[in-house]
Amino acid sequence: MFGAKQSLKRALLLNIITALSLCMVLAGVILISEFKEHLEENLEDAMVDEAKEVIGEIDPSRAGFGLDADALRFQGPEGNFRYTVFAGDGSAVAGGETSDRIWQQLAQLKLGTPGSIALPGDRLGLGLRVMIMGQDIYVLVSTYPKWNNETQLSKLLHEIEEAIWWAVFGVVMVIGAALFATRGSLAPLRALSEQARKIGPIADGRRLKADTVPTEFVPLIEDVNEAFDRLEQGYKAQRDFSSNVAHEIRTPIAVLKSSIDRIDDPDLKQTLSQDVDQLDRIFSQLIDLARSEAASMSVLEPVDLRELATETATFFAGEAVRRGRSLSVTGAKDAKLNGNAGLLNIALSNLIRNALHYTAEHSEVEIEVLSNPAGWRVLDRGPGVPDSLKSALFERFNRGTQAYASGTGSGIGLAIVKSVADCYNASVTIDDREGGGSIFSFIANSGSSKSGDFS
Repeated sequence: MFGAKQSLKRALLLNIITALSLCMVLAGVILISEFKEHLEENLEDAMVDEAKEVIGEIDPSRAGFGLDADALRFQGPEGNFRYTVFAGDGSAVAGGETSDRIWQQLAQLKLGTPGSIALPGDRLGLGLRVMIMGQDIYVLVSTYPKWNNETQLSKLLHEIEEAIWWAVFGVVMVIGAALFATRGSLAPLRALSEQARKIGPIADGRRLKADTVPTEFVPLIEDVNEAFDRLEQGYKAQRDFSSNVAHEIRTPIAVLKSSIDRIDDPDLKQTLSQDVDQLDRIFSQLIDLARSEAASMSVLEPVDLRELATETATFFAGEAVRRGRSLSVTGAKDAKLNGNAGLLNIALSNLIRNALHYTAEHSEVEIEVLSNPAGWRVLDRGPGVPDSLKSALFERFNRGTQAYASGTGSGIGLAIVKSVADCYNASVTIDDREGGGSIFSFIANSGSSKSGDFS
């Protein structure tokens, strides 16, 4: 959901979440501060209301101002507030919150104007002076210590709990919006990825389009397109050179073959024909190698590996018969690989040609088709390959030791196979075959078609 590590999507989301977290912390601090401020204001209003309620019950014409001095509101430990009523001379009529310091503060109050009264500890007090029936009466409303420690905290927690639920809802909404916005913002990059995947030597002339991407990416796209132009020019020059070489060299080879055919000496004619055939084969392999190294995954289509193996084996059937060997196609009936049929044919042809060259006379070369993962295994009954050469044989012009190489190979065929395999992120290996011989495997990686993660 958050994208791959170091992806643009992940970076955008993390930056949004980080900024949101900082805002949440700042909002929490402000919320608590404002709540405490409003709590004190609300508390003062509540204490004024409490004082007015007590004043409304006072009747100076009655004993004790008509108040029940033994009531819990004046004497009991319950409730959030306690009350004390004073006569004009400072004597307590009801309640026990009395001291010289308290009375000195009450005596300074203006008529009808509430005022704060300092009390011991963290308690809060509010006094109100009124005139009833010609008598000064003072009412003190004070908080219990438990009000500060419990009631205030419980109210604060209640408010914070409500705020947290709203904050969680807001965070979910913001993250959802961030995911939606990030996905939408990266959509042009996904489109660019699809465009870039289609660019290559086989589909030259295509370029990245900058009309749907943010303006910040336009300079990068222009530079990339210019790089593609330079690569296309280089590839075209290489392709033209290969074409010119093919034209210039194949014609003399054909003339040379025709001249050799007119030689009367059969031994000399056979020797020269073999040399010219080898020269022609080496030249063809060099052209194939150049093509495979210049190839890309730009244009892919489903290739039926079974059908391709059958067609290639049919092509080599005549050569196999002349050499006293046979060919067979086994394995999966339905095996497909997204790729370029021409390149895959080049790779398989070189594996078959190599197997026919080294397998024992009157033996069979088996082409086994694989479906999961897709690929081939070419099995022969040759002399086998020493472990020290199994990797080195895929290097160009490496024909192995004299014991393995017959002296007629070019050292290019397996290098071509390796080059094609690299196009598909495939693996090429050599294993020993039970009963003698070798197994040459070309197995494609199921994740060979790669693209960036912008989802």
